Amino acid sequence: MKKIILIFTLVLLVVSCKEEYVFNTEFTTPTALSSPTAVTINVASVNNIQLSWTGGAAASGMVIYEVLFDKVGGDFSNPVYRSFSDLGVDTTFTLTHALLNTIARKAGIGTASTGNVIWTVTASKGGEVRNSNLTKEISVTRGAGIDYTGTTLYLYGTATENSGAGAQEMRKAADGVFVAYTKAEVNGNYFFKSSTTATDAFLCYSDETGKILEGAGTYDVTANATDEVYRVTVDLNTQKMTIDKIMNIKAIWGATFDVIGALTYQGNGIFKADNCTVKFIMSTRPETNPPSWLGWTEERYYFTANINGVDKCFGRRDAVSPERPLGTESATFYELEEFAWSQWDHLWKMKSTLDLTKCTITVYTNKDGLIMHEFSNVVPLP
Repeated sequence: MKKIILIFTLVLLVVSCKEEYVFNTEFTTPTALSSPTAVTINVASVNNIQLSWTGGAAASGMVIYEVLFDKVGGDFSNPVYRSFSDLGVDTTFTLTHALLNTIARKAGIGTASTGNVIWTVTASKGGEVRNSNLTKEISVTRGAGIDYTGTTLYLYGTATENSGAGAQEMRKAADGVFVAYTKAEVNGNYFFKSSTTATDAFLCYSDETGKILEGAGTYDVTANATDEVYRVTVDLNTQKMTIDKIMNIKAIWGATFDVIGALTYQGNGIFKADNCTVKFIMSTRPETNPPSWLGWTEERYYFTANINGVDKCFGRRDAVSPERPLGTESATFYELEEFAWSQWDHLWKMKSTLDLTKCTITVYTNKDGLIMHEFSNVVPLP
């Protein structure tokens, strides 16, 4: 009898457990949407735009929300933009001005004009998606400016190192920001195109103040001497072009400032130094000029460059001096970034196999979309 009661009790427990964990897909959609009625876009603004809604919920568990944007008159079947809400389950969606500017562009609102976009929210749970059947309209005013969102830009003009015979590809440093290093001819000019072949390529230039303008035109460049190396930066977000004079790029030891290699410009954005002697700094190697305080092997290095007359550091993108690389690192490990010069920040350590060698040190300002450096032609010291 006790056995029967025990078995019956276990069956009841199993049944009750199964009932307790039945997945409940019951949920409701939002009943009210809230957002600003009008926004004037400032892509540089750090003040975000908040969209929110109320009324959506689940009988148990959480609801997933997705926000859809469309042109006025659209039915959201082919939205111009869609994204999950904040964290996917929050009843809010945070928009930056830059993102709203992109949405407005996709909705057909041109620069320096005002138009409307609409938005809605869908709710889902357990694979079932329900529309809220609500829409909210936002009036968006876009600023004047350059409306190019492509990923390529090319430097043209008689002031480039090919004297106008062709294009030089610019590195995309960030969305809307393009950079090229080039030799300058005296009394030449610059302009920019998005393609080397397309007849309808985006075309822009800088006026004499450095402001980027869309269309055909040129910026006059007057170099102090032939073959000066310039860094040309085009920021379409701020509509600004800057030109920096680049001189004296060197690879140096962090501990002593001694030069490992003085790099010269090779063309096409490449700087190089051949036959560089590499000897790690040690107290037992007086020829390496070891500091009196040195009690270990010192192999940390970085690059310096004179930019517009000021010495800058071309170093690691973070401030960490890592352990010696093993040779399996990705190209981004050797990526450079410009910093104010500081002796013990933004250094790399050299691979152990570089000690007591001669090598070539190369800085590429546009290799696979990176500004980076490498060691090659490594041979043992005689």
